[in-house]
Amino acid sequence: MELIQTGQKLSINIEKNNTLVEMLCTINKVYDDRIEVELPQYFMRYVECLDVGKHLTIKVFSKMGTIDFNTVVISSPLEDVFCIELDYNAMKFTPEEEIPKIEAVEKLLIKRKEEEFTIQTTEITTEEIVCVCDRLLELNENFDCELILPADYGKIVFKASVIKKDVVYDNEYTLSCYGMDENSRQTLLYYMYMYAQKYDQQV
Repeated sequence: MELIQTGQKLSINIEKNNTLVEMLCTINKVYDDRIEVELPQYFMRYVECLDVGKHLTIKVFSKMGTIDFNTVVISSPLEDVFCIELDYNAMKFTPEEEIPKIEAVEKLLIKRKEEEFTIQTTEITTEEIVCVCDRLLELNENFDCELILPADYGKIVFKASVIKKDVVYDNEYTLSCYGMDENSRQTLLYYMYMYAQKYDQQV
């Protein structure tokens, strides 16, 4: 099995204005010497960091592990496709790591039509949330959400779409998150990082 494949999640780390930004992207195509990447919609605010020749730090998430490497931009997103260099000799492979997520205890407020209800989350990433809901949720159903974080982290407002219903547990759903502004996304990433750090110290 190839470590880097079409459809995998890829994280681009960019430093801008003394702030580290993580952009979670999707791999469109893999060639011998390059990777074609689908960028998130908000990429334009960082487009100057993605110009041809710019150096980037990349993390690819697979079920076998995490691949870290430095790369250079081959074609900018202002061209037909956005491509980065693929150099297998410059990679570091860490087994048993996947896309960053936490085993969640947070509540998720769902607003649909005339009703609002709160459900329990079980896994959180910045792209998807796995949750348990006693109400019936339909595939491709869309609604407004608020993820209520503990302490002083506040709440994250976004929209979600139901993309999966668990085949074993009827009340477990996977939601795809979208419409989250960059400040909220960075807040969620920071919360996930702090949660993971606290968990590691307890183990």
